[in-house]
Amino acid sequence: MKDSYESYRDAVNDVWRGWWITWPLSERVTLGDVFHNADGRIRPAGTLTDAGVAFDTRAGTPRNDYLYDTQGSASVQFKTAGTAIDGVTALAVADFGALVTFAKSNSSLIIYRELVETGVTNEPALAAELVRLTWEKWDDSLHAVTHVVSAASGTVLTSVGSSASAELRLQAAAGQTQLAVADLAGRASLAGSRGLGLQWIGVDSTPFFRVVRLRKGWFGKVKKDYGAPQPGRGAAPLPVPPILLEEAQDDPAGVLETVTSEEQPS
Repeated sequence: MKDSYESYRDAVNDVWRGWWITWPLSERVTLGDVFHNADGRIRPAGTLTDAGVAFDTRAGTPRNDYLYDTQGSASVQFKTAGTAIDGVTALAVADFGALVTFAKSNSSLIIYRELVETGVTNEPALAAELVRLTWEKWDDSLHAVTHVVSAASGTVLTSVGSSASAELRLQAAAGQTQLAVADLAGRASLAGSRGLGLQWIGVDSTPFFRVVRLRKGWFGKVKKDYGAPQPGRGAAPLPVPPILLEEAQDDPAGVLETVTSEEQPS
């Protein structure tokens, strides 16, 4: 049986392959966050700003709302206020809500609304700054966040067994008379559930992001050329060699690489 992380990771891979996922879902990731990736674990390691690394960002780019339903396994039945529907036990007659049922186990219903992607610009300058930081720290396990997708609201439900279900209490917008599945994100709260694994409803989240690191082959060559690090001083008791900064500026793709989602520790 898949755990919640595996079910969620597999579900979003159809559209978000290559992107890292924020886990737990309630965590927030921002541009310039730095992570230390070692021994199969990812740990926060401050921010580029904290390390004195300057970078520019571009304005957010809106993306389509994201809706995923595993092979049509999830079905949604809306309930208007003042009515009762079969199978609903947690919602009161006066409630406005929805009943979500799953026909299969290990299925997911994932909804994110009002997605916006932001990113770091001026990659040559970023590459040079990361070279400088790595020279000082002598640590090639540092990853920096360069792209983030934020969502104004989201709902994620995964089924553990077949016949799983969730009852959601909804708040309709003023003047709204009809609802769609996308409305399960945002103005919703979980009233009851059965047979579910992951149950998450939130706002202002950052579900997807990209990270970069110095290419290991490039850093290995630097270590070979400049010798072993000296305690507290990085590779040598000298400022970072200008030739390394020039290389980063001239060919950032030869110095930096995007870390694929397959390398994200679970």
